[in-house]
Amino acid sequence: MKLGKKVTVKEKTKLEISDDSISAESWSVNKVDNRYIFEYVSGELTGGLKQHEITKSDFEGLCSGDISDYDLILKYDLS
Repeated sequence: MKLGKKVTVKEKTKLEISDDSISAESWSVNKVDNRYIFEYVSGELTGGLKQHEITKSDFEGLCSGDISDYDLILKYDLS
């Protein structure tokens, strides 16, 4: 980056939200029975999709915008 160059911020990822799911480009949460499953693209060397159960309040926080997918990754110590 050159000094004095203007830095622009990318738009937030658009979310698709329904009563029992929320999804973005690289992650989603789906309600399965009474469980909420967070599925995301792993940052590990071999990559791939991973799944982790989250709470209903976390799901609601994602839907309302109070928390982000990054917050979930930190909270549950996911990679």
